[in-house]
Amino acid sequence: MSTRQIAYVAVLAALYVVIGRFLTQFLPNPMVPGAIIAINMVVVVIAGILFGPGAGALVGLIGTTLNAFVSPSGSRAFEFAAIIPHTIMGLSAGLIARASAPAAALAIIIGHLLNIAAFILVGLIPLNQLAITIFSVGLLVETVIDLVVIWLAVAVLRPVVRAAPV
Repeated sequence: MSTRQIAYVAVLAALYVVIGRFLTQFLPNPMVPGAIIAINMVVVVIAGILFGPGAGALVGLIGTTLNAFVSPSGSRAFEFAAIIPHTIMGLSAGLIARASAPAAALAIIIGHLLNIAAFILVGLIPLNQLAITIFSVGLLVETVIDLVVIWLAVAVLRPVVRAAPV
């Protein structure tokens, strides 16, 4: 990784934490009472798309780990359980982006599915939560929002990243 890529990883990992701590509390999921739209997850996918699988994985690993330590106690367990899923999501986004950047946005689905699996494995949500319920509809709404944000952010940031001085 170049020095520039390391700097981008550091900035994006910090952005993940800032968004996770401050912005998500103002983004309630319209379909699930008490739930939020975890918009900070898009930062990991964007990192993978723009800077490759290594950078995406590092942003997922570092950003989620840092966020786990600074999160309120009620959500800390979810953040710790999401570290590996988010690392894999960033890696996947970078790998898929080699073939198609627009398709790489779908790595957010990988992240959501791995999060759910991790949350079930560590007992944070019950398995019956996955039935076609308001939870499932809420996750679908969140995924659609995530995809739109990723596509827009990559379209805006790609020219800026390319034009950045070395």
